[in-house]
This record gives sequence, structure tokens and C-alpha cells, in this order.
Amino acid sequence: MPRLRLGGVVARGAVYGAGTAVCSSVTALVPRDRDARGDLLEAVAFLGLVAGAVSLLTGLFFWVCCSGEVLRWRDLFRTTGPSEVIAVLAPCPVRVGVLLLLVPVPVAAFLGRLVG
Repeated sequence: MPRLRLGGVVARGAVYGAGTAVCSSVTALVPRDRDARGDLLEAVAFLGLVAGAVSLLTGLFFWVCCSGEVLRWRDLFRTTGPSEVIAVLAPCPVRVGVLLLLVPVPVAAFLGRLVG
């Protein structure tokens, strides 16, 4: 099986992010107060921006440390050293970072401006 590619990991993170954006949009309809909705959406956008940036930068650092030889989760028990364990963990923070930054943060920011 071929190694993971950065484009595939980013694409899967974007698809997961679309689902997250739908969930945060529906959740924004729960508070009845207009100001509370705006505050909720601003908090989601800010926390998503911070957590996504930290996660994406950490994942890309791990990816670079592995020099492109990123392994899949099923290869975890075949690893022989700490550097190979990082090669297994590298796609996870990249996916989470893209999941948060690419779709939910812009949706929450747009809805926050629309509501506020």
C-alpha cells in the first residue's frame, strides 16, 4: 500500500470540516438571544482558529520530520523506533487542523457577521 500523501489528508480533513460546519451552524440556532448567537459563533471561530493553527503547524512539523514517509494507522504495530511512531501520528494533527481552519472557522465568522 502506498504511503499517505499530503493532498489526500487535506482533502479528507476538508470533508470532515464540512460536516463540522453543518453541526456548528445548527448549534448556533439553539440560543434564542441574538447576542448570545453572535457570541457563540465568535467563540467558535476564535477557538477553531487557534486550535486549528496549532494543530496544523504541529502536524506539518511532524510531516517534515518524517521526510514524506508517513505511515498509516495500521502500520503502528510494525514500527521499530520513535521516529516511525511520529510518522504514524503526523496525519492526525494535519487532518484536525484542516478540519478546523478550512471550513468551520469561515462559516462561523460569516454567520457571526450575519447575526451581529
